[in-house]
Amino acid sequence: MVRRSRPNKEGEFPILLRITMNGQRAEVYTNRYVAPNNWDASKGQSKGKTKKDLELNRYLDTIRTKICEIHNQLVMRDEMVNPDTLKKAFLGKLQKPTMLCEAFRELNKKVKDRNERGDICEGTRLRWERCVKYLEEFLIDKHDVKDIPMNKLTSGMVDDFEHFLRIKKGCANNAAVRYIRYLKSVIRTGIANKWIEDDPFVGKRYVRTKPKREKLTEAELQRIIELDLSELPRLDLVRDTFVFCCFTGLAFADISTLKREHVVTDDKGEMWIRKAREKTDEMSVIPMLEIPRRLMEKYRSHPRAVEKDAVIPVISNQRMNSYLDEIASKAEIKKHLTTHIARHTFATMSLNNHVPIETVSKMLGHKDIATTQIYATMLDQTVSEDMGRMRDKFDSLKVDIKPLPEKPTTFERPPQPKRGRPKKTK
Repeated sequence: MVRRSRPNKEGEFPILLRITMNGQRAEVYTNRYVAPNNWDASKGQSKGKTKKDLELNRYLDTIRTKICEIHNQLVMRDEMVNPDTLKKAFLGKLQKPTMLCEAFRELNKKVKDRNERGDICEGTRLRWERCVKYLEEFLIDKHDVKDIPMNKLTSGMVDDFEHFLRIKKGCANNAAVRYIRYLKSVIRTGIANKWIEDDPFVGKRYVRTKPKREKLTEAELQRIIELDLSELPRLDLVRDTFVFCCFTGLAFADISTLKREHVVTDDKGEMWIRKAREKTDEMSVIPMLEIPRRLMEKYRSHPRAVEKDAVIPVISNQRMNSYLDEIASKAEIKKHLTTHIARHTFATMSLNNHVPIETVSKMLGHKDIATTQIYATMLDQTVSEDMGRMRDKFDSLKVDIKPLPEKPTTFERPPQPKRGRPKKTK
């Protein structure tokens, strides 16, 4: 429509866009003018035939098309639609909703920075990146979109995502809980920045199950040590690496980066491993027993060990785990061996040989002793040994325990009266 009350110097009327909906309206000036005799109010365009008038009509048609597109987008996003929101969106003043996966990736950039500073390990960073990929796959599978506004995430969608992780991705409980907690961190960031008002995690609680820590017994470890693998060099190296970790408690990331400079000798001639953990940067202080010391000497002149100044020329973790299955079969051990079982074995053997848990925590490089307590599964033999002193002391005491004065009689409890209102008698 035109505003006839505000003509310009040439006598032309300004054209404005009026949006009306449910009795509400908003107006926007188009910064275009038209001659009074050329304006067709019924069609909302110029009826002139000049090049200027034709260009003006094309521009007005473009405005109509853009308004319709904005309206459709707001409806698809289930946003509030009224003349004022259409006007703001047309002028580019309507704040776009924060998208969920987009916000997730922004948070992943901070996670990457923390990884580069050494605050978190590489595995944690990779899990964060994997989680946003899983979230995208879930949205495509469930809602046929790659991303949604953060404020459209509902409690039911969170439950569906958890089901997707467990069924479609085959995640175990602890892995699924970890990914859900990553998503929860993104939502907390959104709440803090007021990108979302309703928390879809209200009333939800995710509990990690206590994992079963597999480890070797001393007898099983002895069978692995006694294997003759001299004709199988690849298995011999893997066995030696595994045994070295069983007697030092080093994780695979630590043994693969263990240099000879990390092995020091004190004033008493005792050898120690002093190395910061790759995962937490916490210092591990481990005395070198005879077996790992001899294994270190075995590979002193190995070409790859010399080239990298490594204690043992470690192969990749994937190949290690594959070869450990062969070693377990040869040693007649019916357990699925992995490189991390060596660390569990070291912790369990130390505790079962009466090494204080504080000392074990220091050797494993744990920041919190509660982490070490995960490994504190004592064997029956150890409990029996620990109770030896009490047994020697109290079993020798002369205690006169008198028999019962008479033969016990059975006791029958009388029946209890029935509860409730008594039946009415006629």
